[in-house]
Amino acid sequence: MACAGGVAGGVTWVVLVYRLPPKAAALKAAVHRRLRAAGAVYVSRACAVAPSTPWAERAMRRARTMITQAGGSATLLRGQALGGALDLTAAFNAARDREYGDIIVTCADAVADLTAATAAGDFRYERLWERDTGLEQLSLRYRALCGQDLLGAGQAAAAGAALDSYRAALDVYAKGVYATDSAS
Repeated sequence: MACAGGVAGGVTWVVLVYRLPPKAAALKAAVHRRLRAAGAVYVSRACAVAPSTPWAERAMRRARTMITQAGGSATLLRGQALGGALDLTAAFNAARDREYGDIIVTCADAVADLTAATAAGDFRYERLWERDTGLEQLSLRYRALCGQDLLGAGQAAAAGAALDSYRAALDVYAKGVYATDSAS
C-alpha cells in the first residue's frame, strides 16, 4: 500500500490569517482541530497554510466562517510562496511525517500484540475483531493522509509497509483463531 507521491512544479497555497475574539479557548481548539484535519500547518500563531485543494479550501472557509460568526476576523488567501517555499514545504511534510509516524507506531504495537498472542496460542475472536477494526481505521486514516500528502512526505512508504505488516500478522492470527474454533 503506497501513496501516489508529490506534485510537480510550483505549489499554490491557501492561507488563513485570523484573529480570535478574546476568551475564545473553545473556538481556538475547534479551529486548530479543523485546520489540522484538513492538512494545514501553522506558520505563526494565527496563520495556517495548506496546499490548495478543494478539501483544504472548504475546511478553511468553514474555519473562517466560525471565526467571524464568533466575533473574530479572518482573511482567506490563495497564492504561491515568493520566498521560503522550501521551508513551507518542509513544515508541511514534517506534519505529514508525524501523522505517518503515528500510524507506524500503532501498527508496530498491533503486530507485537498479535505476534505474542500467536506465539502463546492465545486465539480469541474478540482480539481478532478488535484488531481487524483497528486495521480498518488505520487504513482509512492512511488513505485520507495520502490524499493530503501532495508534496511527498518521506514516511508515506514506511506507513504503507507498516500497514502491510499489520495485515499479514492479522491474517496469521486469524488462521489460528479459525483453527482453534474448528478444533472445538
